Amino acid sequence: MKKMIFSIVIILVTAGLTSPQAMARGTRGGASSNRSRVEMRGPGHGPRVSKPQPPIGGHSGKMHYGMRFTHRPAGVAVNFGGVSFIYDNGVFYSVINSGYEVVRPQIGMIVPSLPVGHTVITRNGSKHIVHNGVMYSPMRRNGIVVYRVAGFI
Repeated sequence: MKKMIFSIVIILVTAGLTSPQAMARGTRGGASSNRSRVEMRGPGHGPRVSKPQPPIGGHSGKMHYGMRFTHRPAGVAVNFGGVSFIYDNGVFYSVINSGYEVVRPQIGMIVPSLPVGHTVITRNGSKHIVHNGVMYSPMRRNGIVVYRVAGFI
């Protein structure tokens, strides 16, 4: 009986060392880190409960809609409909409650460049560029080629 209780205690202690919060911080045992904290939240309150999504953007980490960060991501400001977004290498962020959440872009948003790894397609006789399910149309603005979000695939 004592061995069984001891085994359960060891399992519980080990589980605490690899808690979801510690894994999100990229540390073990609750030690702090200077990396951005990731908070997974769904449309309501509480943790996001959904099937895994493929990574988005040109980032090496697995980014998906709904991820939140406490530090401002690198990138350029994109204003659309009176709202400011941040665009960084194929990923769009919105400022939400003093944090930054990965969001789906809105049709009509214009970005200055596209990340490596996009695909060129022709649809209805027009050239479009697709990256991670977002379809962009190249256009000229003040003599410079920019990219307008044209839809989703």
